[in-house]
Amino acid sequence: MNADFTADQSLRNGSLAMKSFKSKIIGFSVLLVMGSIAQPGSSQETKRIHFAVSTPVHYLPIWLAKDTGLYSKHGLDVEVIWIRSGAMATLGIVSGQLPLSGVGAASVVAARAEGADIELLACPLDGDVVYFIARPEIKTADQLRGKATAVTRLGTSVHFYLRTALKQLGMDADKDMTILQLGVGAEIATALESGRIAAATLSFRDSLPFLERGWPVLVDLTNSIKYPPSCVASSRSFVRNNPNTVERFLKAYTEAIHVIKTNPVLAKRVYAKTYRESDARVIDKVVDHYAKIFKSIPTIPQAGLETVIRDLASRKPLPKEFLQPDLYKDDAPLQKLIKEGWFEQLRK
Repeated sequence: MNADFTADQSLRNGSLAMKSFKSKIIGFSVLLVMGSIAQPGSSQETKRIHFAVSTPVHYLPIWLAKDTGLYSKHGLDVEVIWIRSGAMATLGIVSGQLPLSGVGAASVVAARAEGADIELLACPLDGDVVYFIARPEIKTADQLRGKATAVTRLGTSVHFYLRTALKQLGMDADKDMTILQLGVGAEIATALESGRIAAATLSFRDSLPFLERGWPVLVDLTNSIKYPPSCVASSRSFVRNNPNTVERFLKAYTEAIHVIKTNPVLAKRVYAKTYRESDARVIDKVVDHYAKIFKSIPTIPQAGLETVIRDLASRKPLPKEFLQPDLYKDDAPLQKLIKEGWFEQLRK
């Protein structure tokens, strides 16, 4: 059984267009008894997958693969589900209810460090354009002390970006500002616009209208950190018990990235449809940006993982074995595709 909900409409003034996301979340307790999702130990590999994503455009390959029939081409039945944050997707992976889903590296590292069975399989980006933007009346970082900011949920990529930005300003995110949890990036942009929060870390898409109006950028994180957002993650048990399913999924996923990079017209159509974007200028900017920076081979960046591990270790003691990046990733499925010539085949 699927439950439909509509996220709060995100504010779009002038260059911002009003839009809402029709979202489907599967009740976790229902998924536990659904026979269509194989649990670890099943004698037959599952071909039907529920894949959860949150709102970042980083997940465009997931949607394009669905829209263009690439999952079916590779023998899978994939239902893509909107979910309000990567932290919720992490919970789904750990519980076995969403065996493959989209999650940022920070969520995976935090959960794995607590002993959870979760790992990264592919990351389409080594980093992204991220700005820490303040309201026009904020002139200095010191004016932010005691004011509110926002994340999607604690422990997500947005939270990681916020901590990093405030650290660069000589501030402590846990002490110097009040952090609200607002669910999705568009709601954070709305809160910044309305004055509910004083500043926020915003993605490329959400930052556009503020940059166009000259709102102050207190920190530009674009080139200052390596951080892999919005990766494909799973559990070690699922990968071990369903190697062919994982391989089929990665083929569809990487073929979708190839399509985005080589067929911008199709990519823009899927983006406009999925994200309900009607502004042609925004569509061009967003899709052209990600078509350029998506990696053809979505390897998991070692430097990015090390950044996340250091951040976690600075806030809580970690045993020595949990400081090793290899603990949080599984390169084998993607490396198998590389060795078998899959990516050369795509380029033909």
